[in-house]
This record gives sequence, structure tokens and C-alpha cells, in this order.
Amino acid sequence: MVMHSTQVLIEKIQSLPTERIAEVEDFVDFLKQRARLRRGATHSKSLDFPVDDLGPWPEGLNLRREDMYGDNGR
Repeated sequence: MVMHSTQVLIEKIQSLPTERIAEVEDFVDFLKQRARLRRGATHSKSLDFPVDDLGPWPEGLNLRREDMYGDNGR
């Protein structure tokens, strides 16, 4: 039964336009991540707040106060 429904799902996905297949892949990744987080939440108390991944920081980014505000930053 599981193999049949898996095959039907694969066929449905294959019939989608390319950009829709990417959406399906993103959704599957979301479901896997959510399941992983829920399994981890049983071991420790989880803080439920959104986390955005904006990618890597720009190369050469300098967060020194003096460099951001100059001498008059106080």
C-alpha cells in the first residue's frame, strides 16, 4: 500500500512544471525540519520563536563600534 501511494506521489510530482517541483522540494524539507525540531523538543524545553536564515554575512563586514559610528559615536 505504501509503495503504491509513493509511486502515485512521484508520478504527480513528475507531472508538475519545474518551478512547482522546487516548491514541493522546499515543502518536504520544511516537513522534515519540523519533525526533527519536534523530536528534539521532547528532550529539552524549546523556545518557540521564528529564526530567519539570511545566509552568510558579507565578506569583510566589520562590526567594530568605532568603524560603524566614527569618533562621535558616543
